[in-house]
Order: sequence, then structure tokens, then C-alpha cells
Amino acid sequence: MPPKPPSAAALASVGKRLGLHSKAYNGLIGVCDKFVPPKMRPLWMHPAGPKTIFFWAPLVKWGLVIAGLSDLTRPADTISPNGCLALGATNLIWTRYALVIIPKNYSLFAVNLFVSLTQLFQLGRAYNYKWEQTKLEKVTSEKPALLQQ
Repeated sequence: MPPKPPSAAALASVGKRLGLHSKAYNGLIGVCDKFVPPKMRPLWMHPAGPKTIFFWAPLVKWGLVIAGLSDLTRPADTISPNGCLALGATNLIWTRYALVIIPKNYSLFAVNLFVSLTQLFQLGRAYNYKWEQTKLEKVTSEKPALLQQ
């Protein structure tokens, strides 16, 4: 039995059909190619360089690091431990993934590591706050008992 011809979705995924956004992006890259200085050409042509999503996704993800750092001034009672744990753990997984994929993406590695560190630090702040609150409640509940004696 001969193989089926590829579907339209499969053809689109390999670039046979380009959408409007892809054509615009490729046109922009084509124009920018002419202006890249020779010293920057290795970075420009790198498999994880500015011509690929491997460059832009980590660059945009630094926004999560900035948000995590700005949350350091946030009161500890407003921190979501579940959210911090989920974001920290998934970014640890993606940190490992960034070193396994080809090409290795050190930018993705760095941003995922920093997101994990900021979120796990926030998680520590949240649990420290809860622990201090339970200690405070324990002391205040024992104080009336001491006064009655």
C-alpha cells in the first residue's frame, strides 16, 4: 500500500505554505540580513540565534524573572505557595531540557534557572511566614494559661 500524501497541516508545518506572519517575519529577517556586521554574523547565523524562536522565547521569558524579583517586596502573606512551587518546579525541568536539546540553548537554561531560583526563594518566604505565624499563635495561646496560674 503506498503512503498517503501529507496533509495540508503537515505541509504547513514544514514550511510549504507560509502564513502571513511567517512571510512578514522572513521578509524582515531578509532585510536585516544585509545590515548585520561581519563580527555579529556568527551570532546572527547561530542555530539558536536571533533568527529563531530559540532566541526570542528566552528573551521574553526574562519578564518572569523581573516579575519574581519585583515580588520580593510583596508581603509574605500574599504569596501563593502552590503557584511558586509549580513555577519553580517546572522551570527546573525546563532548565535541564535546555541542556539536552540540540542546539543547546544556554539562554533558555539561564532564564529558567533564574525563574526557578526566584520562585523557590518566594516559596521559602511564604513557608517561613507561615511557620512564624504558627509559632506566634502558639505563644499567644499559651500566654493566657500562664497568667491564670
